[in-house]
Amino acid sequence: MNCLHPRVSRSRIVRLLTPLAFVIVLVLTASLPTKLSEKVIDLGIKTQANSTYCDLASSSMSFGVSLATAGQITSNDNWSNVPCVEGYFGQNLTATHGVDPQTVLGTEFANNQLPNTPTNVSANKGNPSAFNAGGLAEFDSGTYLAIGLQGNVQANPYLVFYLNATGRGQVTMNYTVQDIDGGSNNSVSMVALQYRVGTTGNFINIPEGFVADATVGGVAGATVNKTIVLPAAVNNQPNVQVRIITTNAANSSGGSTPDEWIGINNVSFSSSVLAPTAANVSVGGRVMNEQGYGVGRAVVSMFDMEGGVRTVRTNQFGYFRFTDVPAGRTYVVEVASKQYHFPSQIIAVNDELWDLNFVAQTTFFRK
Repeated sequence: MNCLHPRVSRSRIVRLLTPLAFVIVLVLTASLPTKLSEKVIDLGIKTQANSTYCDLASSSMSFGVSLATAGQITSNDNWSNVPCVEGYFGQNLTATHGVDPQTVLGTEFANNQLPNTPTNVSANKGNPSAFNAGGLAEFDSGTYLAIGLQGNVQANPYLVFYLNATGRGQVTMNYTVQDIDGGSNNSVSMVALQYRVGTTGNFINIPEGFVADATVGGVAGATVNKTIVLPAAVNNQPNVQVRIITTNAANSSGGSTPDEWIGINNVSFSSSVLAPTAANVSVGGRVMNEQGYGVGRAVVSMFDMEGGVRTVRTNQFGYFRFTDVPAGRTYVVEVASKQYHFPSQIIAVNDELWDLNFVAQTTFFRK
């Protein structure tokens, strides 16, 4: 049914309502709480880091400083142009000097969760021997090119790499630790390698990555090359963080000593396709006497090749079932009964198995 008056067209009503709707919107907007404006996100803010997780399934990850990469860090404390890498100052991570970095497993941030800012790096430096700011620095010109780590009374700097190892195994890290400081500083410069799965909690030390002293006083150039297969705990994990860390060095008296710059370069990660884990399956069947009737309450035992054993009892009709059995393995299955003797069977379980049947060969007659 058309309820419009014949003399009033729809277009006329629209023209009458449009100014009124505009007034209503203005009134409602003016009455909104000011808190709403605080939730507006400025998409133009430039982040100071790049904690994207590099997908190892797509390619291997590499990072380094060379003449070809000069300018990848263009301003201090800004890692935004370096995918999957961040550096941190390590503010006051240790209470004294000369602490073994293998024992420093936390960060300076709440819940040990690494933020996108503040990060740390001094950009575009040349001569490590003439620069003593501490923390991290990009040396992209001069004789020694690398990301440098230098501890001091406040700094325990570390470099973090972000990896997505979904579907990947045998994750292998290659990197170079080099003395890039030929100045008068002379310290025992320890370097540790650590990892964690996830974004919070402590890091875990990897002993194979430890360097007891990466530098030689007054002479630059000493080099240690490392190839480390990361622990299996990182396999198939979407959020893996790997870090290289040093701590403030100590002199022979235990006090703070001027630290040397430790160069980190030629970092790469490779991996292989993770072999699929065989799914667990069910194995079942029936235990019968010589006449083909089910034998109830018989004990069925399944032995694996490592000596493990699982047992179940048959139901009143002689049926049994084992659940959650690892596939791709071989088992010995035996049946024990007070009335019957059954030969054992050796089975290879590669898929669901429902017809593992046992027929009695001997009957024990009761007196």
